[in-house]
Amino acid sequence: MKILTGLRATGQQILTTTADNGDTINIVLYFQTRSATWKMDVSCNDFALKGVRVSHVLNLLDQYRNIIPFGISVLISDGGEPFLITDFSTKRVQIAILTPDEVQAIDSFYVAVKDAG
Repeated sequence: MKILTGLRATGQQILTTTADNGDTINIVLYFQTRSATWKMDVSCNDFALKGVRVSHVLNLLDQYRNIIPFGISVLISDGGEPFLITDFSTKRVQIAILTPDEVQAIDSFYVAVKDAG
């Protein structure tokens, strides 16, 4: 898991990082004032996803796990949801890039919980 650093209290941020396999991941984070929500656009190679709501989720990109070699986890220190423009700069909310092994572990967790219930 690679936690993204350098996030600021600005309404739009452009981030570039790499997946475990070396592919470049581009992320645009933007804050929507009226709804007090953060959203993101994610692109990597031929994959592009726009307008994903940043939410407290183990793998925000779980449904694409067979298409892309990474996941994105949203870590929130108080268990709530991102709703302030300062959420990333104060580190109340952090974004992490997941490796393929971590994506698989999360998927196995989901299956185990489903089977137990």
